[in-house]
Amino acid sequence: MGNKGRKNRMKRIAAPRLWDIMRKEGKFIYKPIPGPHPTDACYPLGVVVRDILNLTRNSKETSYVLKKGLVFVDGKLRKDPSFPVGLFDVISVPSEDLFFRLVPSSKGFSLARISREEASLKLCRVNVKVVVRGGRIQYGTHDGRSFLDGSHNLKPGDTILVEVPSQRIIDTVSLQNDVLCMVLSGERAGQLGKVVELKKGTMTRERMVKVSLPGGETEIPARLVLPVGKEKPLITVGVST
Repeated sequence: MGNKGRKNRMKRIAAPRLWDIMRKEGKFIYKPIPGPHPTDACYPLGVVVRDILNLTRNSKETSYVLKKGLVFVDGKLRKDPSFPVGLFDVISVPSEDLFFRLVPSSKGFSLARISREEASLKLCRVNVKVVVRGGRIQYGTHDGRSFLDGSHNLKPGDTILVEVPSQRIIDTVSLQNDVLCMVLSGERAGQLGKVVELKKGTMTRERMVKVSLPGGETEIPARLVLPVGKEKPLITVGVST
């Protein structure tokens, strides 16, 4: 009879390309469990603690640190080393006064050091907008959160600044001309630029956004762009911001 339990490891050589790890250092590595982020767009928490931040040296130390309750993700205690950590998630180790935000970069993801005050703030991209029972508006975001809110007229592609873990909406940014946006994927991932023009999609071409980046103007699919503020980012969204 086969093993019905989940496997919490995978071969390093088969890990997603965005993982910044030593692929020939060992044979196995943590495998992310199903959660708020897809496997190819997240890190397992244990990999962040051990391989990216170098807070521990091996799996035994990593498990000890997590089970002791020293690490938080978006303000919530997480003890599973396979818990998926993705775009704009905040990893906190309060006992060491360490706070980081996972931000996009040309290599995949980078960890941006942030202040204790910013550790309670997070940007969420609106992916879904539906009308639920009672005529109320529900928004679904990139990290699996849901918001029942009728006071903000948001559309898919807009951004919500959220207080975590309470999920209180602090501010919103709409994807429109002249707002500051960030590229989420590709060679230009992590770059900031102003939106110059929004182009509607067709049956054969998805909605595009013309953005003025440091290297010049370029057109990018709207799904790969995130509005982060008007004149400057609402919070730290990059290693140098």
